[in-house]
Amino acid sequence: MRILILIAVVFSLASCGVARNVGGRLGIGSGSASKASVEAEGIRFKARASASKEDRRMIDVTVTPFTVNPAASLEAARYQATRYCLLTYGGSDTDWTISPDTPPDQLQVIDDTVTLRGRCTQP
Repeated sequence: MRILILIAVVFSLASCGVARNVGGRLGIGSGSASKASVEAEGIRFKARASASKEDRRMIDVTVTPFTVNPAASLEAARYQATRYCLLTYGGSDTDWTISPDTPPDQLQVIDDTVTLRGRCTQP
């Protein structure tokens, strides 16, 4: 009887999204590919990867605050892109059009947020 109750609870949690939300918090599961909090050089950045609707491999990665430590914020963006590509496509390589290797003074920063663009290369 206890096993049946346990199975019923598991299925009810899976259907309401609790399992996905818990998995996302742990860094696993479908909800975790674009998580927003990344730490680099001891600083916590809000970094989010968002995919293009036309080409899901094409991603924009936004990071804030940029001016606190530009180099660390760019590494947070690189990490977020790597994470998105790895969790979504199984490979970590990104072909950048606006790269974390771009000198910070050449990037467009709006409201202390920088946006980088790349494409996941894993087939």
